[in-house]
Amino acid sequence: MQNGSSLDGKRVLITGASSGIGNAIARAFAGQGADIALLARREERLRDLSEDLIGEGTKAFSFPVDLTETGPAQDAVNLAASALGGLDIVINAAGVAYQANLSNGDIEKWRAMLDLNVFALAVVTREALPHFPEHGGHIVNISSMSGHRVPGKGGFYSATKFAVRAMTEGLRQELRAKGNLTRVSSISPGFVETELLDVYFSGQKTGGGYGGVDYPILQPEEVAELVLHQVTMPETAEVTDILVRPTGQKT
Repeated sequence: MQNGSSLDGKRVLITGASSGIGNAIARAFAGQGADIALLARREERLRDLSEDLIGEGTKAFSFPVDLTETGPAQDAVNLAASALGGLDIVINAAGVAYQANLSNGDIEKWRAMLDLNVFALAVVTREALPHFPEHGGHIVNISSMSGHRVPGKGGFYSATKFAVRAMTEGLRQELRAKGNLTRVSSISPGFVETELLDVYFSGQKTGGGYGGVDYPILQPEEVAELVLHQVTMPETAEVTDILVRPTGQKT
């Protein structure tokens, strides 16, 4: 923990915290002195992460929940806010990705992506907003490069990430119209070494990488560092979106 960090005592809710980018963000924020509420579906992983953070001197709480179930998701956000005594930052990192085409894709995979990537993000955000301080908080949505261009085999996944991009800007405009200075940001990574990528490519690696990828890809910790940058900017500055690719990624 760094003395004098601007995140000392900040109350942070992180979805998708059981693995990947969400897990890395939780560890990075805890290292900067934040108090953390962890939301994800996998109870054992959340418990292990919470114990790790507590062992390092962080105030951490875990709330196992399937965020696609609206009532339990609402309850989890409100319980997390109560445990932390309010919220200052919300990181919407939960997500899922499948290669499910629009022309002949698996409808259940469409539904899974829509429910978690879009609807659950909206529910968590709406429930969190009343717990922010009067001067405003900060929401960061983990989006994707697929929210800026459409990959050939991921049309529906891309659609959900275009929706995240639209919701990020739509919420920003709604809040400003109300005089609410809560900052709303997103980060749009290319390929990141996570379980989500493993699911997207069905665990198939060729040539040392996924889908023929033969260059080093991003690590969750690198994305977490960029999220830290977003939330520690001066309050008069709002980083709306960060696009970050592996250096070797062509598209």
